[in-house]
Amino acid sequence: MNLEIRKPKIEDAESIIEHKIKVTKENPDTLATAIENQEPDLDDQIEKIKNTGENDLKLVAVDGDKVIGIINMFHDHRHKFRHIGQFGISVQQEYAGHGIGSKLIQEVVDFATENDKIEKLILTVFGNNDGAIKLYERFGFESEATLKDQVKLNNDSYTDLIYMSKWVK
Repeated sequence: MNLEIRKPKIEDAESIIEHKIKVTKENPDTLATAIENQEPDLDDQIEKIKNTGENDLKLVAVDGDKVIGIINMFHDHRHKFRHIGQFGISVQQEYAGHGIGSKLIQEVVDFATENDKIEKLILTVFGNNDGAIKLYERFGFESEATLKDQVKLNNDSYTDLIYMSKWVK
């Protein structure tokens, strides 16, 4: 594996879409994505790459020229919430267990720690995603709230939605 973690480039747009489709199929009961609602659009993905705010962080993990992981952290611009950065992460199953998720999360924690606007990182995770929960806990994230049976899965069963956070300042 030839792993590189970096900001996405315009030429990554197709590979990012392929990644999103793949992880959505691989994780139907532990991941919620916009792809479930609409077909991905190349022009829209290019715009997302171009329009990253100065207090936002978008990173891709690539193996050669193939995107195999993504993390996006968005700064909340609303006045009473502008101390918050919220992120989401995905790594393809075949690359899980190689520390890629840890490297991506560490990048976000470092970015937020150094950013003078962000004081707290937040995320949501499905209650049935034990591996992700353990990963977040290793980075010092704590559960703040659990919404019972908030997520309806494909087999008509339910799982909790857990809000986790970490103060970086």
